[in-house]
Amino acid sequence: MIGQSDDEYWSSLDKNEQAKFLDAFLVCDSGKVRSTFVGLTTTSSGISEQKKDDVRKVLIGSLLKRLEKLAFDDDVEGSLQMRVVFNVYKDFASNLSQEECRLILLPLYKVCQGFTGKVISHEVKQLAEEVRDGIRDKILGIPMFVQVYSEIKKSLEAKRDKRKREEKIMAVVNPERNAKRKLKLASKNKANKKRTMSSKMARWSRS
Repeated sequence: MIGQSDDEYWSSLDKNEQAKFLDAFLVCDSGKVRSTFVGLTTTSSGISEQKKDDVRKVLIGSLLKRLEKLAFDDDVEGSLQMRVVFNVYKDFASNLSQEECRLILLPLYKVCQGFTGKVISHEVKQLAEEVRDGIRDKILGIPMFVQVYSEIKKSLEAKRDKRKREEKIMAVVNPERNAKRKLKLASKNKANKKRTMSSKMARWSRS
């Protein structure tokens, strides 16, 4: 899949391999993605060139989104899942298209710029920065990278601003719920500070 042109991959699979992909979607993906995939690959007259392009987008796009979800599923600092996912990005980024690299940059941006809402270890952040810089220097180029990074920044900031507005409304409309939210947030921040201090102590002990 990785490294092949958009019109090569699906047609290179035999019927058994295609069936395995359909089985994989039953296990891993949402009904929407699965139905889209089936619609693109099930035809009596063969797959058109445009559909071959679309098949790759569904396969690769859904895989990258699934990897992003896995990366952020684990709340443990220095998450093994996040390390594994970022190393997968690192190994395969050079074989992805520019559009596919955009999907990778979103989770990398969250980690590098502190938009994860959790404590990220120094080592994981360094790995994210390494993968991000590789995409910038070897794949997208600086102008395209700056454009994509700026778009991600604006999108995440807009979501954050919307959330803050909703929280202000909640404080007026439902003060009890807002009080519970603040207590939960305070507890989370306390735990994050504790993890941050533990991480710093661990780095100091190794230095």
